[in-house]
Amino acid sequence: MPGTLTADQTASTTPWLFPGQELARPLGATYLNLKLRRHGIAPRAGRNTARLALATDLPASVLADFTGTSISNATHWTGYARRDWLNYIASRTQI
Repeated sequence: MPGTLTADQTASTTPWLFPGQELARPLGATYLNLKLRRHGIAPRAGRNTARLALATDLPASVLADFTGTSISNATHWTGYARRDWLNYIASRTQI
């Protein structure tokens, strides 16, 4: 019947990668974390590894904005990466 929604269709034009019980909503972060851990996947370790990799390539201010964390948190991560950003800052002031 035209105009009716079936069980695999939602109001959104893009389906969720991890749909929740309601098809129009994504799976919650807490439940997704639980499901991943049941399969032996440690999401926190992966997230921390990704953040450390970003911290080696980005200054703290950019990392904070990109990941949605505080500048002090991003500063800690760039400290773990032991990256010196003085050359980057100097080049930005010359523009």
